[in-house]
Amino acid sequence: MFFIGRFTLVWIIWLIFADKKRWRELFPTAIFAGLLGSITDNIMDFYKLWDYNDNIIAKELLVIFDDLGIYIVSTYLFIQWLPKEKNFKNLFKYILSWTTITLSIEAIHIYTGHMYHYNFWNLGWSYLADWLLFFLFYFFYKQFQFDKLNTVTNS
Repeated sequence: MFFIGRFTLVWIIWLIFADKKRWRELFPTAIFAGLLGSITDNIMDFYKLWDYNDNIIAKELLVIFDDLGIYIVSTYLFIQWLPKEKNFKNLFKYILSWTTITLSIEAIHIYTGHMYHYNFWNLGWSYLADWLLFFLFYFFYKQFQFDKLNTVTNS
């Protein structure tokens, strides 16, 4: 039930806060994040560093809720709210805030028993991975110039 509630909540957040007019620009990076999440979740079936737990929902469904829910919505909003002036200091502070939020969400999952870490993995590694991922999403968005997909041309 926890993951159904979280899935529903993140899409309600998207409905409230997302700039839906910019979907062409924002969804490619969000879908990329969902794809990376799916690949990582599948790798975790073989190299267990973390796992999810819910007594009601099958694990396969939990992974789908992550891949189509929190990964996509959080990345969409992350790219949408990038600072206008993208210098190192602004990006550092911006990514710091997002990594803090995502680490807090993971800590809640662990505290409530809905997620477990295994082997060497811990919140420190998750925090480092979050920094890497948010920089990756930013550079993916910037490299492919998805902001140009939002402009309408009259041909």
